[in-house]
Amino acid sequence: MSGDLQWLLLRKNNSFIVKGGHGPAFSREKGNLLNRHSHKYSGLTNAQGISMHPTKEGSILITKIKKDVSPHQVASARVPVTLRRGTTARRAAKIAAAETAGKGYRSDLRQAAVARASALVRAQRRSANVPKTRAPKLRGKKARKAAFGQKVGSEEEDVIELD
Repeated sequence: MSGDLQWLLLRKNNSFIVKGGHGPAFSREKGNLLNRHSHKYSGLTNAQGISMHPTKEGSILITKIKKDVSPHQVASARVPVTLRRGTTARRAAKIAAAETAGKGYRSDLRQAAVARASALVRAQRRSANVPKTRAPKLRGKKARKAAFGQKVGSEEEDVIELD
């Protein structure tokens, strides 16, 4: 079945469409780089699809479908490329561009793939503006003793050494 016919059947209703009140419709399907409900970006109706998503380990997994594979061999048709956790945004963009347009595979998705890879790397990066927390200053004998679990009443216990 051709991709155009599949799109005509799936464009009005499928389980992946996310409709808002007043705005564009989005899609949750695999292989849709921009998560936009359109024929160009659809992973269901295009024979060649690319998907990018983060893994639990913090790396980014780029999956694409081989060019000349039977539609019945879905598992063996997928080719994964993993970007390690410390990959910079420029390197991720370069790899995403090479996997799409560089190898002659869906060159129309190059810009979307680069944007998605850069956004995923940026989202996984730790923020540099996280304020350092320090222990609150304890005022008075009772507060110090309650915090460190000591008995109240002895003068020798006023000095507490923190290591």
